[in-house]
Amino acid sequence: MHDAIRHEFVSGGRVPHVCLQRVLLPERAEAMHQALRDAHFQRHHHGPYPLHIAPLAQQAPGVLTDFCAWLASEDGADFHAALVGWPQKLETRQVQVSRMDVGEQFPEHRDTDEEGLAVVYNFTRPWEQGFGGVLTFPHPDGDRDLMRVPPIFNSVFIFRAVDAPHRVTEWLPAAQGHQRYSITAFMLAKQ
Repeated sequence: MHDAIRHEFVSGGRVPHVCLQRVLLPERAEAMHQALRDAHFQRHHHGPYPLHIAPLAQQAPGVLTDFCAWLASEDGADFHAALVGWPQKLETRQVQVSRMDVGEQFPEHRDTDEEGLAVVYNFTRPWEQGFGGVLTFPHPDGDRDLMRVPPIFNSVFIFRAVDAPHRVTEWLPAAQGHQRYSITAFMLAKQ
């Protein structure tokens, strides 16, 4: 299985990647979803990013903060690097907990100019195609998407972060009453 994950990552094309489903035990994934529903969110501090974030220092200790602490740890970075066969030692530079409400999106951007991984855990429940909130990577010719990654509950999407423009499509009115939840960690070359 480990070899298959590594192969999937390196054969990911222009943006090496792998997407895995059912990554946490079901009861742990449900607890994470509930913790995200209970978390304290605020508007993203950078105006062009119309979504909400949950600053970890403002959260009550529990499942969410424990998981994010693991992502931020050396063990978390080592685990994800080993999972995809990343050749360098990585360190987690940022963990961001985000929520999208109807009408919100994340415009096209590049995360970093440094080598490493972006690791996106999804805890959106439910998700239907008409809800939007899809992570997309544009094709270099600009007229279509190279890749589309739906925020399927209890999944993780890992991709090479450098030079990978991407965006998250609008969370549409069909999703009224539901939010898109994700936890993203940037694990970059150790300095």
